[in-house]
Amino acid sequence: MTEQSGKTPTVSSPSSRWAWLLLMVLTAGVVSGVAGLLSRAGGSNVPGAVLTGGAAFAGTVGLLLGVAHWAKE
Repeated sequence: MTEQSGKTPTVSSPSSRWAWLLLMVLTAGVVSGVAGLLSRAGGSNVPGAVLTGGAAFAGTVGLLLGVAHWAKE
């Protein structure tokens, strides 16, 4: 027999999901820009700074999607 948790699933509207996704991407864009600029200011060459910014973007989006999934449950 399975035990039911007290939580009821919530379904957000598609427009709300798009708004949250947009906020996540914009936040990741700011983080990646700052990371790239700091990397360049720290003496890295331009391709290295771009790679740093890309890694920061991917990491931030992954983290925020994970937090959103955790918060939804």
